[in-house]
Amino acid sequence: MAAPCFVVYGSGGIEIGFIRENKRIILAFVKNLRAFFPLRCILAYFYKALIKTSTMIDTTHKALSQTHALCDSLCNKHKLISSQPKLGFLGQVKDFFARIVSTADWPARWHCGSWTDFHGWLYIMSDLSIWAAYFAIPFLLYRIVNKRKDIPFHTIFLLFIAFILLCGTTHLVDAIIFWWPAYRLSALIRFLTGIVSIFTVYALYKAVPLVYHLRTASDLEAEITERKKAEQESAHRLVMQHAAEELMARKDEFMSIASHELKTPITSVRASMQVIERMMDKHEGMQPAGPFIGKAIKQVDKLTGIINDLLDVTRIQAGKLELARTDFNLMEMLTECKEQCQIDDRHIVSLTGDEKLMINADRNRLEQVVSNFLTNAFKYSPETEPVSIDFAKVDDNKIRVEITDHGIGITEDKIESIFDRFYRVENTSKYFTGLGLGLYISSEIIKRHNGEIGVESLPGRGSTFWFII
Repeated sequence: MAAPCFVVYGSGGIEIGFIRENKRIILAFVKNLRAFFPLRCILAYFYKALIKTSTMIDTTHKALSQTHALCDSLCNKHKLISSQPKLGFLGQVKDFFARIVSTADWPARWHCGSWTDFHGWLYIMSDLSIWAAYFAIPFLLYRIVNKRKDIPFHTIFLLFIAFILLCGTTHLVDAIIFWWPAYRLSALIRFLTGIVSIFTVYALYKAVPLVYHLRTASDLEAEITERKKAEQESAHRLVMQHAAEELMARKDEFMSIASHELKTPITSVRASMQVIERMMDKHEGMQPAGPFIGKAIKQVDKLTGIINDLLDVTRIQAGKLELARTDFNLMEMLTECKEQCQIDDRHIVSLTGDEKLMINADRNRLEQVVSNFLTNAFKYSPETEPVSIDFAKVDDNKIRVEITDHGIGITEDKIESIFDRFYRVENTSKYFTGLGLGLYISSEIIKRHNGEIGVESLPGRGSTFWFII
């Protein structure tokens, strides 16, 4: 005879005796734990089920005691299986699900093996504690995910919730098997747990690279600090910009008032100097004053030019720089500018281009641009160095005019600011006079013509100023 595994102990069985003898202790234990949520509801329900189950098991145990059931009657299934027709795989699957909750093929775990009261209830309470914790953890995780929609990896959280719930269910069923041996249901739950665990591992594996790139709390604090610093700097720059704009507005207003106020007396002085110049031609005694009168007229003309520049700046800032477009011969206009600017023969000026080329533009303003380029070429290049004026038609019926000198040139870092208002190159400003307005006014005139303006220069080799309209 095989060694028995289904053994009946005494009257009522070990589990019944334990429940009866320790009913008060179990009740006190459950009541104490009920203070802890969510274990209190779970254990209260389990206690009620346990009392009902003990009564049912007591009746079953008495019946088993009268039959003197042994292990061979329930545990040695090979004898029973051999007497039944052998099923195929699909048949086994169908039979498995048809009897998913059947307990006829196995005894309760209490009756299979030599369980002591302590060992059995330690096993049961351990499984129930794990089940209670595994059901509480998903509840808390779900609350977190539901409240914080901004938390990343929602799919992984949901998979973990399902995985932990199924793990807890396996422990619950493992504890119930001590009275209700539903081993098929236990196998199905464990199989589902395995599938969910595999999907959870895969999702976690895919998320690992993303987790590595998540910013830490220190990174976020550093970013917040940088943003605050940037916002403060931006606010400071904005305040400074407003202050600078206000100062420029006041300066423009002053220049406008000063220019208009100075223009009238300067015009009177210029007229008076011309009258004196005519009187010198009639009176020989006044001839020695001729050179001084000429110098005075020259300085008055310079002052008139400065006042006109200031007036142009105020018009540009106010958006009142108007153009009077006409059709004219470009060669004639450039020739006049050359003769006006070339006071002496210190520089040889060459003029190259199509003599019949016509252009539609504001002639006076364009003369102002060319005169400014020529004046700078004479000012910043040594004597006897040639200056060339070249013009030609380019694509899209546009005309390019360029003036080239062989002077001191401009460094690359200064070229970007050369057309700014009041900008003067630092290493030349102390040697050459000017307000730094000529190139700014020239660039605005060309922009009003919807054209382009620029400069190409190498230090020590000269510069080429050009515009296209």
